[in-house]
Amino acid sequence: MSLVHSFRNYLKTFIILSFLALTTACIGEDKDDDQPAPTNSDGDVVDNTALTLNGFWNGGFEQAETLRMLIFNGDVYALDEDKAFFGTVESPSEEEVDFTLTSYPFSYEDAANFEFVADGVATIYTINGLLATNTSLVGDFETDASEFGALILANDGIYSTNSSLTSLIGKWTTTDLEMNITSRGRFHGVNNGTDKDCSFEGQIDLINSANALLAITLNRRNCDDFNGDSTGFVAINVDGELELYSKMGSALLFMKFTAPAASGGATPDTETPTEGETEEPVVEAPVTEE
Repeated sequence: MSLVHSFRNYLKTFIILSFLALTTACIGEDKDDDQPAPTNSDGDVVDNTALTLNGFWNGGFEQAETLRMLIFNGDVYALDEDKAFFGTVESPSEEEVDFTLTSYPFSYEDAANFEFVADGVATIYTINGLLATNTSLVGDFETDASEFGALILANDGIYSTNSSLTSLIGKWTTTDLEMNITSRGRFHGVNNGTDKDCSFEGQIDLINSANALLAITLNRRNCDDFNGDSTGFVAINVDGELELYSKMGSALLFMKFTAPAASGGATPDTETPTEGETEEPVVEAPVTEE
């Protein structure tokens, strides 16, 4: 009897330990599932090579140097001298990069204040590129209007710069525009130009403090173009200016502001946080979609 009793105890212990081992393994797999792969605006998973393109690129078509491009998680914003682009990029291999971009002509242009809105008749660009180095890209393009040519881009390296909301505090300006940003990322802007009633406000949030890019939600009112709610990105560029990229439907908005004067700027936000609220949003905050 004692032998049978011991065997039963052994068997019971073995079953319990086996169950615990299986449970632990399952918990580990569930934890990995909490980190989904990034997807682009089309909902497609972004490949690893395309993710390495995250950042700001300068260059142009046909040896021009007028193109400024932002790539983030497979999505592409770009501004050229007479049009703007939005689209996606993917990589069929570790060195190949394929862009599918839609260009729109400017529907509003204020060069003095670096404020550009693009919308209207669309042109499709198909670009076959080669990642020649980690910071340079060459390729050729073809449009649905039977245009052909070459493209050259170089990464400016600013994307790997740290970001914080406190670095944005102050009054950012152009010739007529000003945008005041608080320590918690809230902002309000106006156009002080003659016969201008444009105003805008919203929120800037951290995405990852190890990178320069931040997320923005924006509402514009009584402006010459691009009125309503939109989302996008901001970043401080290599010249210390604040660049803004936003999209609303097919319309694209690009703005750029000069940094606050060292002795001036807006008063930091002194509102007392409510219970459970922190002074700065949590790092890795997701981009809000309106």
